[in-house]
Amino acid sequence: MKPLFCRLNLIVTILLIIILTSCQPDNKLIVDVSKIPINLQIERFDTAFYGQNPEKLPGLKKRYPYMFPAYVPDSIWQKKMQDSLLLDLKTEVDRIYPDNQKFEAPIKDLFRHIKYYYPKFEAPKIITLYSDWNYLKKAVYLDSLELLTLDNFLGENNRLYKGIPAYIRQNMTPANIPVAVAKSIIETQIKPPNSKNLLSKMVNYGKQLYFLDAYLPQTPDYLKIGYTEKKMKWAQQNEEAVWQYFIENDLLYSTKSDLNKRFLNLAPYSKFYTEQDMESPGYIGRYIGWQIVRSFMKKNKVSLQKLLRTPEEEIFKKSNYKPKK
Repeated sequence: MKPLFCRLNLIVTILLIIILTSCQPDNKLIVDVSKIPINLQIERFDTAFYGQNPEKLPGLKKRYPYMFPAYVPDSIWQKKMQDSLLLDLKTEVDRIYPDNQKFEAPIKDLFRHIKYYYPKFEAPKIITLYSDWNYLKKAVYLDSLELLTLDNFLGENNRLYKGIPAYIRQNMTPANIPVAVAKSIIETQIKPPNSKNLLSKMVNYGKQLYFLDAYLPQTPDYLKIGYTEKKMKWAQQNEEAVWQYFIENDLLYSTKSDLNKRFLNLAPYSKFYTEQDMESPGYIGRYIGWQIVRSFMKKNKVSLQKLLRTPEEEIFKKSNYKPKK
């Protein structure tokens, strides 16, 4: 029995390896960036501004001129420095981010990967601040500056997030910081599709997600797209059914505006108008587009830069995409 047991162990091991490797987005994206130099600067504007004596405002305006638009009077800034709600927010931010340890290394690794693909890339200076309760704009890339709103990453169950829908709160964690920073940069690299049909939009979002694969190759897929692990599993298990739904309902080349809300925009679930809708994740169109781009990149020798320039329709045709059953 021992030899048979050994053979079974070997078979199980081989199967596990196949399964695990097949779950990887693309093995060629696992690259060594450890020797790429990155000069990362982080300015904690949040600690320098909020809770400070209003008399320090002139000095802060001189130190951070880009943070104070000329059309906003000093009285507004002075009020914000001592606003009770923002001081409560400051307590939470300072508790969770007393220093930069939770996000400095991941962001530095992200910038190394970007520089690997774009050698002329220069790491922007990170400026931390608060979003004034705007959870839809977590990070903003301004070439030499990256504005990072730490109040949007306090943990999905933070007391200050009470009332925010779960599908939004689930992406308001420290682990989402490098994803948000990466997305803010990618959004400036990838132009909108020329065509307005659903397929082109899906593949365009697929490009963005594939760039996340390249820039954050060790980050789990569910974090990249903004799902929970349970919703990610649903997307994987129902990929073929979703694709069949798009085909049977002639949606791929449709330009109906409601398709954005149903399958592409931020939402708690996608809208197939069935009893099972609430089990699905939002963004399901983006997920399908992601798989199309992954299939294209695996079957064609194309650089990341060439992917940017390749039309969405060409990507789809050359992907020979077949959804997983």
